Amino acid sequence: MRGESDTCSRTFDVLIIGGGVVGFSIGYGLLQRGVSVAILDGTDRDFSATRGNFGMVSVSNKGFNNIPYFRLSLASRNLWPSLADEVHDRSGINPHFEGRGKVYLSMGEQELADRVSHIQEFLLRAGDEYHQEILSKDDLDHLLGHVGLGDRVVGGAFSRLDGSVEPLQFYSGLFRAYLSQGGHYFSSQIVRKIVSKNASFSVQTPSDTFSAPKVVIASGLGTPPLASQIGLRLNVRPERGQIMVTERIERVFNYPISGFLRQNVEGTIMIGSSSEYNGFDDHTSVGVLTGLAKGAVERLPLLRFVQINRCWAALRPRTDDGYPIYQESQQRPGAFVVSCHSGITLAALHARLLPRWILDDVKDNLLQPFGTGRLQDECAT
Repeated sequence: MRGESDTCSRTFDVLIIGGGVVGFSIGYGLLQRGVSVAILDGTDRDFSATRGNFGMVSVSNKGFNNIPYFRLSLASRNLWPSLADEVHDRSGINPHFEGRGKVYLSMGEQELADRVSHIQEFLLRAGDEYHQEILSKDDLDHLLGHVGLGDRVVGGAFSRLDGSVEPLQFYSGLFRAYLSQGGHYFSSQIVRKIVSKNASFSVQTPSDTFSAPKVVIASGLGTPPLASQIGLRLNVRPERGQIMVTERIERVFNYPISGFLRQNVEGTIMIGSSSEYNGFDDHTSVGVLTGLAKGAVERLPLLRFVQINRCWAALRPRTDDGYPIYQESQQRPGAFVVSCHSGITLAALHARLLPRWILDDVKDNLLQPFGTGRLQDECAT
């Protein structure tokens, strides 16, 4: 991806620190308001959640213990079709958004019973907005396209709330759409210092200085030290996820399976992803990958004969309670922090709702529960 030339102006209406899905979703939305936007990105050596994405627009498994998070995710999913169409039109790259739903497979009677209890309780908490129905093994096999489910599968569930997108196509399309709308992008710009003065911010990197009246920090695992410079204290820990991708085969199943299996448009099958806390180690491990492969074959025995072509791991940012953070600094008004684990799911909401908050100081009710106040107070710089 290209960066700007040395002759480009370094003064903008909004600076976004972080060039992942979150940063570009916000940047794309801001451009629709007619302001000038620059995204400052790091290097390919940085830890990046974007390159480890499974591509799910997940709703039905979000917010069981936090219904506002469920509603936040649902609102974004409902905005996704229009965002996908815009990205396609403005970039020429189809992100292949599908909002048909997701299947859950239960391995054994106890797991199925737990699934039934989970759905019943979720319905009580969320009301009619929630949807997930229990299906028999035969009905699930029919829904998936007669794939031949494994012996341990006893049944499961289906939710029409969920969707999926091709993550690399979406990111590439979003990047191109952002540029086509006049957005600026600067690569290899590792931010060292943020200074506020006279209602403006000066953002300094080893090679450049950028300025704007608004700054948005959306740099994933790099967020905490930058947030501390604008008077905000928060923790973001690395969660490692490992993914496997198979060779291309003919279409096998019609719906993503519980965030564990999904077939891409070109025919490859993604298997994953794991959830591990091992510090900043982003290497794959044989034990985890073996477990993923075994779980895939237990669910769909036909995968036993499919070749694995690629495996990788990536680190995703997790806040203390696992929920997003949308916070403007009280000490440095005009400086914002956005941190979330579900950059794909929330991309449409970020593009549609965050510009009004950043530019007009109007924070939507959907965002209100997700400030830093639920975790800890702001601290002095």
